[in-house]
Amino acid sequence: MFMKPASFRTKLDEISEIIDEIVGTICCILTILMFLSVFYQVLGRYVFSGSIAWTEETARYCMIWLAFLGASMLIRSGENSSVTFLIDRLPKKTRWGLDLLIQAIMLLFMLIVFAVSVTQLQYSLSEFSPALRIRMFIPKSSILFGSLMISIQLLWKITDTLLAVKAEQKGG
Repeated sequence: MFMKPASFRTKLDEISEIIDEIVGTICCILTILMFLSVFYQVLGRYVFSGSIAWTEETARYCMIWLAFLGASMLIRSGENSSVTFLIDRLPKKTRWGLDLLIQAIMLLFMLIVFAVSVTQLQYSLSEFSPALRIRMFIPKSSILFGSLMISIQLLWKITDTLLAVKAEQKGG
C-alpha cells in the first residue's frame, strides 16, 4: 500500500527537479517582464515626460512572485540565507540534528502560511488592482504557490539530510 522509502525518495527527487526547472523558467520570464516594465516606465517618464501607472504595478507584482518562487529554488540549492557562524563549530551529529529541526520548523511555518493564504485568497476574488484592473487573486496567489513550492523543496531537503545522516552512520 505504501511506497518504499527508496521509491518515495526517487519520486520526490523527480518532483523537486521538475518544480525547480519550471520555477526557474517562470522566474526568468518574470525578471524580463519586470525589467521591461521598469524600462518602459523610465522611458515614459524621462523621454516622453509622462508616467505610466500600470508599469509600476506590473513590476511590483513580478517582484512579489519572484520573491516567493525564487525562495523555493534557493531552498533546493541550499543557497538560502542563514547565519552559520556557531552552527559550523558544532559536532556533525549535533549540526545535522539542528539542521533537521530548522528545516522542520520552516516546513511547519510554510504549511501554516499555505493554509492561511487559502482563506485569504477567498477574500481577494472580488478585489481588483488599481492600474492593471486584474483580480487581486493573481498577485496574492503568489503566497499560496510560493509556500507550496517551498514546502515541497523543504520536504526534499529534509529527506536529503536524513539520507546523509543514514549514509554517514553506515560508513562511519
